[in-house]
Amino acid sequence: MIPGFLNLPWFAWAGLALLVAILYSFFWPKKALTAKTGLRHFIVRWGHALAWILLAANFLLRGLSPSLNRAADALALAGGAVYLVFLAATFVTKKA
Repeated sequence: MIPGFLNLPWFAWAGLALLVAILYSFFWPKKALTAKTGLRHFIVRWGHALAWILLAANFLLRGLSPSLNRAADALALAGGAVYLVFLAATFVTKKA
């Protein structure tokens, strides 16, 4: 097994990331979506879980082989980008 961050295996990090994604998919703050519709609703509803799924895939690739680190970096970057879009859709409001 390839040791990862804090000397924990990458597969352990992948499992933790998947756990967060699953928890956020089923137990998410429903009150946060009362005023959001359309694409913004979709991003707020599923963006957080998607970011964690991308991070889990990143950790899995890192755990499989060091030769997959470039692909893992791309997935981690995509996860970060999805999370920034999620934050913007959640906290940035339009001024009327």
